[in-house]
Amino acid sequence: MISRPGRILYMMGASIWALTATSAFAQSSSTDDAAPEAAAPAQTEAAPAAASVEQASPVADAPAETADGTEIIVTADKRATSIQRVPIAVTALTGEDLAQRGVMDVSSLAPQIPSFNFGASFGVLKLAVRGIGFSNQATGAESSVAFNLNDVYVSRPAAQVGQMYDIAQVEVLRGPQGTLYGRNATGGAINIYSARPGAEWGGFAQLTVGNYNQIVTEAAAGGPVTDTLGVRLAFTSEDRDGYGKNVVTGNDIDDEKSRAARLTLEWKPTSNFSMALIGDIQRVRNHSGGQHDIVQRGLTGEPGTSGLPLIGVQLGGRTSDQVSYDIISDIDPQYTRRGGGLTLDAKLEAGDFTFRSITAWRHSLYKLISDVDGTDAPVSSIVYRERSDTYSQEFNVNYSRDRLSVTAGVYGFIENLDGLFADPSNPVLVGAPYDPNSEFISYFAAGGHLVNHAFAGYVQGSYELTDRLTLIVGARYSTEKKKDDDLYTDFVTDVKWLEPASIWDPNPPFSGPFTQSRRWNSFTPKIGVNFQADPSTLLYGSISKGFKAGLFNLGGTQVIPTDTGVTLSNPPVQPETVWAYEAGLKTRLLNNRLRLNLAGFYYDYSDLQLSKVQGTLVALTNAASARIYGLEAETEYTSPDDLFRINLSASWLHARFTDFRNTDVGRLGLGELDLKGNKLPQAPDFTVSGGIEFGIPAARGRIVPRAQANYTSRIYFDEFNVRPISQAPYAKVDLSLAYEDERGFSITGFVNNLTNKLTIDTAYQSSEILGHPVGGFLAPPRTYGVRLRYSF
Repeated sequence: MISRPGRILYMMGASIWALTATSAFAQSSSTDDAAPEAAAPAQTEAAPAAASVEQASPVADAPAETADGTEIIVTADKRATSIQRVPIAVTALTGEDLAQRGVMDVSSLAPQIPSFNFGASFGVLKLAVRGIGFSNQATGAESSVAFNLNDVYVSRPAAQVGQMYDIAQVEVLRGPQGTLYGRNATGGAINIYSARPGAEWGGFAQLTVGNYNQIVTEAAAGGPVTDTLGVRLAFTSEDRDGYGKNVVTGNDIDDEKSRAARLTLEWKPTSNFSMALIGDIQRVRNHSGGQHDIVQRGLTGEPGTSGLPLIGVQLGGRTSDQVSYDIISDIDPQYTRRGGGLTLDAKLEAGDFTFRSITAWRHSLYKLISDVDGTDAPVSSIVYRERSDTYSQEFNVNYSRDRLSVTAGVYGFIENLDGLFADPSNPVLVGAPYDPNSEFISYFAAGGHLVNHAFAGYVQGSYELTDRLTLIVGARYSTEKKKDDDLYTDFVTDVKWLEPASIWDPNPPFSGPFTQSRRWNSFTPKIGVNFQADPSTLLYGSISKGFKAGLFNLGGTQVIPTDTGVTLSNPPVQPETVWAYEAGLKTRLLNNRLRLNLAGFYYDYSDLQLSKVQGTLVALTNAASARIYGLEAETEYTSPDDLFRINLSASWLHARFTDFRNTDVGRLGLGELDLKGNKLPQAPDFTVSGGIEFGIPAARGRIVPRAQANYTSRIYFDEFNVRPISQAPYAKVDLSLAYEDERGFSITGFVNNLTNKLTIDTAYQSSEILGHPVGGFLAPPRTYGVRLRYSF
């Protein structure tokens, strides 16, 4: 078997060979015969990412520029296209946009995007687009929103957390991307592009100092080393005290200590061939990821509940009397995340063709220790550990001539994953002190090893039937095979916390491993039509299918003996699919000063993958079906004198189950519930976001005040739609005031969450074993500070 370094070198070597093998053809092709390259939009201070993010063929027939002379270029359809010409609901923010709006990570990005909801639990990212996302915590589960870094899929939700630094552009695609992006893009996709070396040396250095003793540094520099080689180095670090304390230990919680760096080498030996090698690394170690008490006595008083306090309270422990950034816990949460990767991106232009190869290896390690019983009694804590290595290879080609444009490619993905979810043994069970760092001496341990092989081929073409009418047809065939070496060890045969420790069983009823494998295939087509009503107005419609592969309940599958053999508890979860019907309008008005984009959509969503709590395990199951439809609007206006700019986005979403029955562990007395008509998790009915920014001329620069506000209606965090496990409607306001010097220096004062609104990112209810505690994870409180930046 090839070792990991050998595998990486082999894949990178194959990528280089595949492209350079055709370079002779490219060199021999007459440049006079090649299709001329359309002039790309000028790179301006307002849109520095347009040139550096170009990943495919140049923009053909570029539209008129905006009133301020800029145009955002996106690669949502795997070719560089004006955002107003691509028939996809997509929001793009340049590096400058991110800096001006104070966007440092995905949590601060979410309010800028229609129908985009952010959450985090136990240090794992939970994203949802139009009600489709990541609503489970099972080991090995993946999101339904594809997360791509420099066009490389990042599979682990824990690895998607972190600062966005030295970014050229962020694109958020809404709606299933089953043809060009494939697996796990039923909700949409997030594409993050880091900055590349420029034609001249340049960069920046930035220092942020804020409350909670926050210190954030970020710096980047890059440029040409030789006529053919460019380099760029970027670095960031953050240190911050906690937003709260553990009142038992007196230590900070929800603090931050992180470091990250990226090195990019870009080689362009000829005018038609380029290659970029990108390496990044990240290290995080803090006391975040622990749960806060949301409902102190479970759902006491609700029909079907026992009405008893938490088990920890019955054993003499304390619990919080209100939702707070402080916690009452016998242990401090401990969070560790390490990761990084290598990406080799090579591109060759040959006449009407552009060939591209993307080879990548990514590694992530995530570990969390947290109390989960909601009290300071030593009842229950978890150790959650996940390690992943992924290898991916994509070859694609773009062809464009006359009225026909085609994108085709093949894709391969391999992942090796080790996961463990355990609860250390404790004095209640064994009558002796316990080590919360041990995941091996446990009253239960669930986990295993997963190997995933995914392969796909795709093609999508567009043909101009007339000068205004374009037909789009595409399809993708995907096959995915997963093999699971499953382990579940339960040292407690009958958990009754208030009985003596004699319930401890050194010979558990089942201890794996148990091996199983499964293959899933999918065909995901797309058909669409575009109508260019005038040079500034595009109307589009499409029908497409999205596909998320099935998966195993890693560590949650148990063999149960029967009279005729054995059966499986928590068998593999079947794939989920969505058929999407969408229509939209993109236009510019008022002499290109006003940009207006509208979209309407209708989804048939089948076999949703949702988590359920079963005893001591979080397991996945398939909901029968759901129906989603809604409307979105985005607009931006720039005044004729460029004195101010206004941006506004809004969404209305109707996301409901149409056929699903399940048992709520918090209300077992009600039995199985009919959930038809309930809202999907992380799917608020209304979201509105808006901002206004002024550019006031001042001595040798300008003064830039900015205000941003967002509103979100009630969000439910599980399928049962119980109010205690939800976030009530809320609004938040962010303010900033900056002075930007024409020589590249700026100073910005900012305050986020001006009113110090306490909101819940996600919440969940634990099992009956613990007395149904409801734990949650909170968004940051009010933060403020000063940011200094020098660009050169």
